Amino acid sequence: MKKNNKGFTLIELLAVIVVLSIILTIATTAVLKTIKDSKEKAKYIAAKEIVDIAEAYFATNSSATDVTINDLSDYLQSDATNPATGENDLLNNGTNQKVCKSTSYSSNNQNGYEISSNGYEFDGYWYGIDGNCK
Repeated sequence: MKKNNKGFTLIELLAVIVVLSIILTIATTAVLKTIKDSKEKAKYIAAKEIVDIAEAYFATNSSATDVTINDLSDYLQSDATNPATGENDLLNNGTNQKVCKSTSYSSNNQNGYEISSNGYEFDGYWYGIDGNCK
């Protein structure tokens, strides 16, 4: 009887499946990490933009030492990103957030900013996600 050698063995197929699974796991992990990092960067950029707007507000209102999101609502777009959540709902769900100015804030970070669980610090300004100044 003649033997047919034109196919793959079960072991060869399983080896290919295992290798593909490993590659898929590594790729998925890398993609998920990239997505998470980009969301955190978007929150930081949103906070920086709000601080820049607040800086202009402080320039026109020199006696003010802090400003809430409600006070800045005329300067913000309706779909502004909320630095606390990363969603585009700042004017609806970020109204307790506050930007405070003080020369006593000094970041130890060489980039001039510091991120913590309750806000962001940018060279003399504190963006309080929880509505409090540092």
